[in-house]
Amino acid sequence: MSRRGTTVDEYPPVTFNGEARWVPPPPPPDLRRGWGRGRRMAALAVVAGLLATAGVVAVSRSGGDGATEDGTDAGPSTATAKVGRQDLVARTEVDGTLGYEGELAVLNQAPGTVTSVPKVGTVVDRGQALYSVANRPVPLLFGDLPAWRRLAENVDGDDTLQLEENLVALGHATEAEMLVDGKFTAATTTAVKRWQKAMGVEQTGVVELGEAVFLPGALRVADVKAAVGGSAPPGSPVLSGTSSTRVVTLDLDAAKQSLVQAGDKVEIRLPDGSTTAGTVADVGTVARTVGQGDRRVVGVTVTPDDPSATGALDQAPVKVGITTSRREGVLAVPVNALLALAEGGYGVRVGGRIVVVETGLFSRGLVEVRGEGLIEGADVEVPAP
Repeated sequence: MSRRGTTVDEYPPVTFNGEARWVPPPPPPDLRRGWGRGRRMAALAVVAGLLATAGVVAVSRSGGDGATEDGTDAGPSTATAKVGRQDLVARTEVDGTLGYEGELAVLNQAPGTVTSVPKVGTVVDRGQALYSVANRPVPLLFGDLPAWRRLAENVDGDDTLQLEENLVALGHATEAEMLVDGKFTAATTTAVKRWQKAMGVEQTGVVELGEAVFLPGALRVADVKAAVGGSAPPGSPVLSGTSSTRVVTLDLDAAKQSLVQAGDKVEIRLPDGSTTAGTVADVGTVARTVGQGDRRVVGVTVTPDDPSATGALDQAPVKVGITTSRREGVLAVPVNALLALAEGGYGVRVGGRIVVVETGLFSRGLVEVRGEGLIEGADVEVPAP
């Protein structure tokens, strides 16, 4: 579908003579080339044929609309709607999966017997225990660099810097008391002892390899790989999980990659039918093949604007509505208000007269229109439900 594409569910059935019928509207015009009379007239011929097949009498600009010979109205009753000025958007829906961002693995470095592990679904935050070895908690600290050596006084580097940042974040030191500069000093030793006291372990002032795990952020446990009572040799996996950040991932046809870019607003339709807003966080640049065919896709990540609105479902199927076309500040009327004119084209009835209109973008039961004398706030007739 091109950016000017629309979806079928944007067009409600039109009521003719009390019977609901779905009549496909003409395709939106090429907005870059004007309203396109030739293309519009070809579409009108198709619609006129469908109307005739449905037994509907097209109106003429002179005002005839299917009245009987004795002058009584043979058509359906009507209501009115206001001509509104508003923004219209057309969307296409793409299948997506609601879950959590990232994949994280926890590897054990402490020798001994595993004495506790968390339950699947638990979210472990900074300073909290991921698991225990020999009845000693192994806490989670934030950092991109994994623990790889013993940290003690005069051991300097990026790993020490990460440790100092966590000691301050957990409240065991202030930056006035301990410079956060990647240098393990006596002040760092004091802060480490405070941290160890809070955990209820021996206050050595030294962080041995395996006594803490560094990960980029909080961990939501997805799988437990170590068994309580068993051993977890150094380097063996104990847990796996994801971040606690809610995301929707989807595979977008590579040909449609240009439809979205980071920062675009989208609509997420949840499994219960409710919708919530989201923002495109990332659009892949490398296409890959999926399924048995030759379908090429790129990955797209969407972040819900209100994560709490998405509930707690994991790996749940959702629909993501991507905007394919937008028209701002245009006149719009209900699609049902359109009248197929006998001499070709469309019109709307305003104050007992037919106003010839040109149609633009169709969006959720509304259609962009413009015509001579058509103004915002005017009442147009629409078939009564």
